[in-house]
Amino acid sequence: MKKKNISTRFKTSVMSLVMAASCVPAAMVSVPAGAANASPAIDITNSKKASSGIGVGDTYLGYTADVATSGLKTIYVTFTPDFTGNFSCGFGIGVTDTPYWLEYDAKKGFIDSKGGTVDVDATEVACTAGTPVTLSFDVSKLDLSYNPKSDQYPGKFEFRNYYAGETKGSITVDKVSANGTATPNPDPNPNPDPNPNQPVENVPHNNKTTNSNNWSFKVNSDGTATISSTVARQIEFGENPIILTQGYDEDTYAAEGKTPGEDDPINSHKFKYSDFGISDMNGVTIESLTAVIESDEALDTFMYGGGLNVQQGSPADTEYAKKIANIEGKETAGYWYNDCGEDQIKEFEEKGVKFEIKPSGGATMTGAGTYIQAYWEVPAEVQPYTDTKSSDEISFQYWYGTKAEQPEGAEEPEKVETVKLTSAVLTYTKEITVPYTSSIATKVNAMLEHKDEEKNALHVKYADLGIDETMDVYAIRFDVSAKSKVDKLVYNVGTSVKKDDATEQEYWFQENGDYCVLDAGEKAEIMWIIPTAAAGTDSKSNYVDPDGEVYFGYYYGAEDALSIDNIEVYYDVPMTTTTTTSTTTTTTTTTATTTSSTSTSTSTTSTTAPTTPKVTLWGDADESGKVELNDAVLIMQSIANPDKYQLTEQGKLNADVIDNGKGITNADALAIQYVQARTITPDDFPMTSAQLDALDAE
Repeated sequence: MKKKNISTRFKTSVMSLVMAASCVPAAMVSVPAGAANASPAIDITNSKKASSGIGVGDTYLGYTADVATSGLKTIYVTFTPDFTGNFSCGFGIGVTDTPYWLEYDAKKGFIDSKGGTVDVDATEVACTAGTPVTLSFDVSKLDLSYNPKSDQYPGKFEFRNYYAGETKGSITVDKVSANGTATPNPDPNPNPDPNPNQPVENVPHNNKTTNSNNWSFKVNSDGTATISSTVARQIEFGENPIILTQGYDEDTYAAEGKTPGEDDPINSHKFKYSDFGISDMNGVTIESLTAVIESDEALDTFMYGGGLNVQQGSPADTEYAKKIANIEGKETAGYWYNDCGEDQIKEFEEKGVKFEIKPSGGATMTGAGTYIQAYWEVPAEVQPYTDTKSSDEISFQYWYGTKAEQPEGAEEPEKVETVKLTSAVLTYTKEITVPYTSSIATKVNAMLEHKDEEKNALHVKYADLGIDETMDVYAIRFDVSAKSKVDKLVYNVGTSVKKDDATEQEYWFQENGDYCVLDAGEKAEIMWIIPTAAAGTDSKSNYVDPDGEVYFGYYYGAEDALSIDNIEVYYDVPMTTTTTTSTTTTTTTTTATTTSSTSTSTSTTSTTAPTTPKVTLWGDADESGKVELNDAVLIMQSIANPDKYQLTEQGKLNADVIDNGKGITNADALAIQYVQARTITPDDFPMTSAQLDALDAE
């Protein structure tokens, strides 16, 4: 995304022009960060004002003077529920100028509800009984009063309980605080496993890894979209770990003219991509392998490397380079890239081996301990030459390890001969171009608990997500959240299909092996590109059944409960052809012979049904063929006065640039202004609200 700083003066003038042209009240407009005057230094009081028994329909009344005497930017409300389930609430606050009272809309921010005549989207969150929850409300752009205990609008705020689970429970407001002083939710895992995404001492860390939202979506001009998603798949060996023994590698056996058997000691293990449950390697780039190593005794030094299949004879084929240099034992070598120790590289080069891509020297960890997450990254220069068939392999190699506790006076460090490979995570990026019309986002707010098999999965009918039989589904995004960091999030996904010959289960598609997000945090956006076995690449090969359902299972995470907040489905409406047949019958009668004959002629007419309109240019609300300030103005006019100003269906499709599929809002108009400021281009659309907020923050 192209970014450029935009001055406060420019942003303010642009917003003024838009509001004047559209006659939209200023309170309804989200002004970019920095447009408001700087707040004075804050004097935080942070008074604790507990109030219990706030049931459905009840209100907690507070005053700005309770939490600050000036410069208030954020109000935090910390409460404890007595129920488990979804909670819906409202928040309103008094301001010093017309309309004097604003309501917080979960999508738009603070708006004028016009005395309750304008619908306001409530704030929703999943709750667990007895676990505190903290919600924040950004009031930095509001002109507030700090009049203590004022009965007038300026100076007070309200926090309301709209819905509290099926049991209609209640909450206790524990604390109201200001700016950055919110009480954090407790961390249920004070001693989490080391983060495998952090590099060890000498390992490059340039490739993609799975974190909160490693995906992208680009709409092309030809009725297609290119989707990219970086995901991870894991293998658990359970009670049957792989034993790795240092000092015994494949080259050692090859030099002796042997192939190691199943029971022979070996320092490496090769994984087929299919071992991870990957059935579709179309558009896949292998990023990294993380091996979990366990040892009965603590290690100090731990050295390892990796390798994988590559195209034969390519610059990355280090084994082929050894073959053509006539290295003993490499007579049939090839199709493989291998890390190699510095001394070995020097030795091979002295024997005439010419590496086009020099092998990596492996990785070294010190103070490794008994539980090791060993991250190995595919070198960036090797990635273009990797083979990506499901039968291809990637390897982990245990080179050398020493004991953490060494006997005094030892001439050489004592080694740890064997370690156990107990699990592994393969990270890869999948990118594919598919037919595309639009997407539909649906708020779900479903709570999953991985420890309860009856509550760890969500089944949602496509019909409930707005999908019907005219649509071909190609990708689904799940927005998930939790009370605290989930760390390693293990999950799986599945879908109903019309055809069952490509799957083991009748009319159902779900790959073997689990997915995972290595560093999920408290929120994650999980993009599932449906494999071609189910979704195909066009309408003739798309078997996703819109009459069926989609599945998401939460199998493991540091946080017991996980909320599926939203589901967005990306689909195409293909062109359909209908055929009509007309029949003409002619009867001829001959008087002389008193006979008759009948002839029939058939004509066939083919017609193509109109398709759902596709985006012609992101941001082009007025369909002028370019993106300019008029588009932002028209959007805001259509929101403020829909009877007078209306967008066409094509204009609505073009204008829905923020959280595409959720409808036209002022955020779309704001985003288009950034195009005018040359901060971004139309090619950066569609965007999420989070990406827009990031622009606001600059």
